[in-house]
Amino acid sequence: MKKSTISLAVAATVATSAAVHAGQYVNPSKTGQVLLFPFYNADNGNSTGIHITNTTDSVKAVKVRFLEYKNSDAVLDFNLYMSPKDVFAFAVIPDANGDGAAIITGDASCTVPALGTSNGDFPGTATENADGSTTRTQPFSNYQFTGDADSSVERSLTGHVEVIEMGVVSDETYAAAATHDSTGVPADCAALDTAWASGTWSGNASFGVSAPTGGLSGVAYHINVESAASFGFEPTAIDGFSTSAQHTNPSSASPTISSGTSVATVQTDGGAWMDYTLGSGAEATSALLQTSSLSNDVLVLPIVGGMTDWVVTFPTKRAHVDVATAADVVPPFTDNWDGSSEEGSACEPVSIGRWDRETSAAAAVETSICNGTSVIAMGAAGAGSALNASAGLTVLEYPYSEGWAKISFNNAGQSMTLGSGATRQGLPAIGFAAYKVVNGAMSYGQAAVHKTEISSSGI
Repeated sequence: MKKSTISLAVAATVATSAAVHAGQYVNPSKTGQVLLFPFYNADNGNSTGIHITNTTDSVKAVKVRFLEYKNSDAVLDFNLYMSPKDVFAFAVIPDANGDGAAIITGDASCTVPALGTSNGDFPGTATENADGSTTRTQPFSNYQFTGDADSSVERSLTGHVEVIEMGVVSDETYAAAATHDSTGVPADCAALDTAWASGTWSGNASFGVSAPTGGLSGVAYHINVESAASFGFEPTAIDGFSTSAQHTNPSSASPTISSGTSVATVQTDGGAWMDYTLGSGAEATSALLQTSSLSNDVLVLPIVGGMTDWVVTFPTKRAHVDVATAADVVPPFTDNWDGSSEEGSACEPVSIGRWDRETSAAAAVETSICNGTSVIAMGAAGAGSALNASAGLTVLEYPYSEGWAKISFNNAGQSMTLGSGATRQGLPAIGFAAYKVVNGAMSYGQAAVHKTEISSSGI
């Protein structure tokens, strides 16, 4: 009887939770329709391993997209078809035959197009292994920013990743083709290729695909073999992103982080959940991630070789700032991206406070963050980067050996009207701090997600 009572209580809690989330929301359970990985890095010998897991009993159609660090331009995307309970594992590495990054995987899950195939000036490779498996590499490309002042593929070495569930593959034939057999190999990936090339999906992408149901989760780790340091981190999971299927051709630029419902379910200062209808899906997602500050610990203690980097990513920024003039920028961002010059482009003013362990405070630093994905190395210039990063790297002087810091988004323009007189201060930001301790030939790495702050009025 006691067990039944507990079960009923849990069921009531779940039902209540579902009822209050009328729009898209950040799922504290860390599963969802959308996963936002704040960082990948293939610079200076680094690599980033990423796992995407389908925790459900359904076959999932998923868009996987890699975005470079400056303006979050896409450098590679593809459709992934995941078997029930499937894990898609891959790594982002330096391109052995070029100057950018590449994805490498030995995973058998179906992708369209198949990884390791031709792609203009950035062709992939597929190597058959002795055990019958295939290792595939696919370089990233600069196709979306060839007109920028910096059109180099080196921009792809650092960035972030968005994973968007397009829907559940409900058609029995296509679902069976993507489902793994007892050996862990999908039944017929070629059938999915054919469906797009000349089959049903080429004329009707929504055929046999129903609304997304969530249940995706992920994990990532940044590793540098030479320094023997690794940093694990998780993506931000967004649920309720879409109530209808968004299954698109593999060559399509959609769905993107802008393609979700315009209804956002956000938490107030007091912890209550409120629904707001914004002007677009991008604004709704931004509202979920909006914070007036990021704070975290800092460790640069010389006796242990301490290093601290902060990763700061604005996953929705491109949708707000990739416009003709600053007047066209969509709040809460304030400056537009000008790819023709890039100098001082799409920069956001920030104020950075710094404290030691015993409450002593240094003068705040007034500066700007310009990139879609930034790495901030704490400490004196030349002290090094915990992540061994250079693309998107800036150095922030930290006058103590250890303590904490806080990046505040307190510019008057960095706010967004949610509706009904309610406004929220800050920018949509995610990321983590990476701590490295050096002990001779060995290094130890730890990552901690940034702490955020809700600052709103009229709620």
